[in-house]
Amino acid sequence: MARHKTQAANQIPLFGAEVESSENYLPFRVLHAARLVERRIARALTAEFDLSLAEWIVLSALLDADQVSVRDLVPLTGLDTVAVSRAATRLSDKRFVRKIVNKHDKRLVVLSPSKAGRALAGEVDRKMLDLETAFLKGLGVQERVRLGQLLGAVIDSA
Repeated sequence: MARHKTQAANQIPLFGAEVESSENYLPFRVLHAARLVERRIARALTAEFDLSLAEWIVLSALLDADQVSVRDLVPLTGLDTVAVSRAATRLSDKRFVRKIVNKHDKRLVVLSPSKAGRALAGEVDRKMLDLETAFLKGLGVQERVRLGQLLGAVIDSA
């Protein structure tokens, strides 16, 4: 059974008006690729650094922002509040993140990466570069640049 895709007036269908199988259905392929990459990254983080994917995402966001509240991390990470809070707690327990409690409002906690967290991030970054190389093996420099541009366009329009 074919799936029918609706197209904007100026959009050219990638595989024609009907998609015969999920192998040719672009949203399925994007999700499938993302899940494969996510799983491989998660396995590497757990095996080599005892980190969850959420912990790595939170730590990375903290390195970019330096000091930020859990609430403000949510839009920076794409994770929900509960996932950010749990990851921040685990990172704090492992001493990779410092929690600074607001003197005026004890409910407001600002997070900051510790020296150990910064060192860990450097190690993780090197591993992520190795994984990126493996993921993109077979693509030339121009293809890698173009892939980055295309992913940016998809993200911007999502």
